[in-house]
Amino acid sequence: MDSSAPGIDDLDACNRALRSMGGAYRVDCWRRRDFRGCIRSSRVGALLLADVTLSRCIVLRDFGSGIRIADHYNLVLQLEGNARMRQCGSEALLLPGDLTIVDSRYMSEFEATEGFRQQAFAIPAAPVREAFGRGGVPLARTISGSTGAGRLLADIVASCCRNASGLHGVDLIGTTVHVLAAAVGKTRRPERVGPRRIADRASIEQYIDANIERHDLSPRLMARHFGLSVRQLYRATIATGCTPGALIWSRRLACAHRMLADERSGVRVLDIALSCGFKDGAHFSRAYRREFGYSPRESRGRALTAPATGQQRRAEIVAPIR
Repeated sequence: MDSSAPGIDDLDACNRALRSMGGAYRVDCWRRRDFRGCIRSSRVGALLLADVTLSRCIVLRDFGSGIRIADHYNLVLQLEGNARMRQCGSEALLLPGDLTIVDSRYMSEFEATEGFRQQAFAIPAAPVREAFGRGGVPLARTISGSTGAGRLLADIVASCCRNASGLHGVDLIGTTVHVLAAAVGKTRRPERVGPRRIADRASIEQYIDANIERHDLSPRLMARHFGLSVRQLYRATIATGCTPGALIWSRRLACAHRMLADERSGVRVLDIALSCGFKDGAHFSRAYRREFGYSPRESRGRALTAPATGQQRRAEIVAPIR
């Protein structure tokens, strides 16, 4: 594997190396002078391979870096040491041989022990989402690499990282995604036109809500799911007073509004936007303001300052002071 940084014993140099690989991540550690690291990377077609060795530290998704990275998933193999990986409210404990999946769109955190070493594939998002379908991609879940498809997946990652220089022209993405889906119990079933389903407004809204995070959700995709032509889908939704495209927008905004109104949620506004299918924060803010008359941040402020319900007030009285 070509080395982008053969040996890095300076924290700032390590972070520069991560940025040069197109990764919007940063490393934080408790004692900078004790930091040690090595970062190596290589590319095979659209697949970026990385081999990262670090001393005890935390690796964070850095939204403030200004780097715009492609929509992808990181498939991570823990080679040495232990790590805890957190994303979207889930946590995976990774021991040597274990794997997990990280979504580049959301905040993530790796807490690394001494002797930490990982290998990773940065895989374009589209084939991963196609393989996992409506159920979504399981983030921050420990995938055991000791048996079955998980063992094969770990072998693929390790072998490809060792032999990257001789793999140009090989379709690593298709093979890796297929084995990844098997390792987490998913069967790859490409969507195709099938028998017609009932396409009333309730069914269409249910389908949109189940696929709300997909950037590629469109009238054409919906029509294929219901076994209709796009024209037939338009006829079905126009009868309810809304076009398919407008219905998608409406459901995306309604979902974001509900999440922002939950005062218990600590999820960042940008993460809410991405999880509801918006491609960036600016686009989301404009659409949200047009729909509701105030910004997403103002919406969250309203939720935080709203008077507590009777049930909430009772819980606050009963809850012990900590």
